[in-house]
Amino acid sequence: MSDTSNTTLQMTQIIITFLSENMITILMLVLLIICRDAISNFISRLTSFSFRNGDSEIGMNAVAPINDNDEKVVKLSNADEKPTDQDEETEKEEKVKEEGWFSEMHTAFANGKLDVAETIFKKYAFEEKDEVKLEENKAIYLFLKFEKGKDNAAIVELEKLARTGKTEESKLNSLTWLSFCLSESMQYDKEVQLWKKAITELKSEPFITKAKVNLAYAMNKDNNPVKAREILISSLLKIENEDQKASVYEALSKIEESLGNKTISVYCKDKSLEFDPNNRDELFNSAYAASNEDIDDISISNYLRLIRIDGENSTALNNLGVRAQEAGLKIKAIDNYKKAASYENTLAMANQGYLLLDAGFTEEAEKIAQKALESDDTHKNIYSLITAINEKKEEQREKWEELSKKSLSRQKLIRSYTEQYYLGNPKELEGEWFVKGVTQTKLTLSNNKLEASWEEPALTLGGNKYSVKLVGSVSGSSFSGQYTRKLIGDRPNSLLGLAGNTSNACIGFVSDQGNELTLIASRVNDDFSLSLSRKSA
Repeated sequence: MSDTSNTTLQMTQIIITFLSENMITILMLVLLIICRDAISNFISRLTSFSFRNGDSEIGMNAVAPINDNDEKVVKLSNADEKPTDQDEETEKEEKVKEEGWFSEMHTAFANGKLDVAETIFKKYAFEEKDEVKLEENKAIYLFLKFEKGKDNAAIVELEKLARTGKTEESKLNSLTWLSFCLSESMQYDKEVQLWKKAITELKSEPFITKAKVNLAYAMNKDNNPVKAREILISSLLKIENEDQKASVYEALSKIEESLGNKTISVYCKDKSLEFDPNNRDELFNSAYAASNEDIDDISISNYLRLIRIDGENSTALNNLGVRAQEAGLKIKAIDNYKKAASYENTLAMANQGYLLLDAGFTEEAEKIAQKALESDDTHKNIYSLITAINEKKEEQREKWEELSKKSLSRQKLIRSYTEQYYLGNPKELEGEWFVKGVTQTKLTLSNNKLEASWEEPALTLGGNKYSVKLVGSVSGSSFSGQYTRKLIGDRPNSLLGLAGNTSNACIGFVSDQGNELTLIASRVNDDFSLSLSRKSA
């Protein structure tokens, strides 16, 4: 056989060996090349991977694919980007990591290989030297054994683990996963009893507060939100720790929402952020919830706060653009949409495009104007256009600054209102007051209803007077109701009736050790405010 033949044979054998040893890799490369467009499209849309169990969700959300047949007109009500979907009840903390032994165990559970999952956990348990950490991970394993493996014995094991925990934190962790099991199986009454008992046995105040919050959630699921609310308010009266206050107000937000009290629910969610100001997820969730209820001052404030600490949050930038657009500040809306679009936020790009198409065209107008200035014979209207663009920009910049400042100022007042809503004493509202330090009136309470009336001069209408009424509901030392002012003797369709008659939805709260009652409009766009004091000026 010639040397050439030998060489050819050797080369052939090398190639065959290489192909056989790397067949999987080569096949994957071929598939990647063939499916590159589909894979690219999938990756471009993937912003989510999550693992959900009952109350818990760990992961991130995905943007839905675009349907070419969808309606092309974008409504402003659909222009906000939503937060990650979450259950109404308490979220499970992210106590597990998607790697190593846990990832293998979870995959085995997901595939129904229960024996394999048990073997993986036992191997991990044999190697784990930290007994407390082992207890925490065992609780997770038992929950998965119950949920994925349909093994009811896991509940008994969790109960034993909760009794024998080496630390209070470990016991609370086991109780939490046990609570999830009971919730999964809709044993809400048993879940309630579980947390009632835990409250009596735990010694550390933070853990007791956590148990009370969990008890409130369980009661809410057991169709007893009113009692759940009472427990949380009682807890507020005792705790001083800011982290605990944040968790209680967050729980109150969810309980109030289940009771249908959406406005105070939004206020509670925001109040929780007073004690947890750097919680980026909850800043976004609070702002989004507020926008859904048209509470724009809270929505704008928390989007502004979020962007201060997370300037690249394209979703917040987009949603702040929506708030600006709803306020009629189209140029400011475009600015926020552009910033969001620079981070590849496709919803912001759509919002920007539709807004420009509808009415804005600011950038396009500037480009046209600049191009016209290069001409040898520029029409005078081009200079008027440039002036008009600059004036409009300055006008909306000033209005946006005013709205931002007003929102931040009102947020402080609303937080005080929220505190007095739960912790104040209604008796602080009763009795004699002076309106603006001048006009005397008396506030009366009956069945948590407040009423007051007085007369005041109509200063711009000679000797005429206004009749004023204040009516509404009381909670704590706070008030929510209606302020009505009407010209005395005014007839329907009277021209005088255009000069001061007003009716405003408002909220109020007592401050300054019971000596001041502050009333503000319920909505940021209403300029109403009023101050009552115990003493005359």
